[in-house]
Amino acid sequence: MPELLEIEQTETTNEFKDENNIASWLIEIPENVIEDLNLQKGSRIALTVKNGEVYGDILPPLSEKMRAVSNHILEKNRKFYEELKRLGD
Repeated sequence: MPELLEIEQTETTNEFKDENNIASWLIEIPENVIEDLNLQKGSRIALTVKNGEVYGDILPPLSEKMRAVSNHILEKNRKFYEELKRLGD
C-alpha cells in the first residue's frame, strides 16, 4: 500500500504571484511504490511550484552516459557547489 504524505494546508491569495518565483525538487520514489506503479528502478519525481501551483513529472533513471556527465560536472565544480551550500544556496 502506498505511503501517505500529509501536507499542512494554508490559505493563499493570488495577489502575491510572481512569474519568476519557481522552485523545484527531485524526490526519490520508495521501492515499494516503484513496484506498485511498475516504474523503472531509480525513477524520481520532479515537483515544481510556480505561481502557487504544484506540477509533477515522473522522471526515468539517468542513462549511464548522463550519469557520467553529471558526475564529471559535479567533481569539476565541487568547491563551487560546497560554497553555495555553505552560503545557503
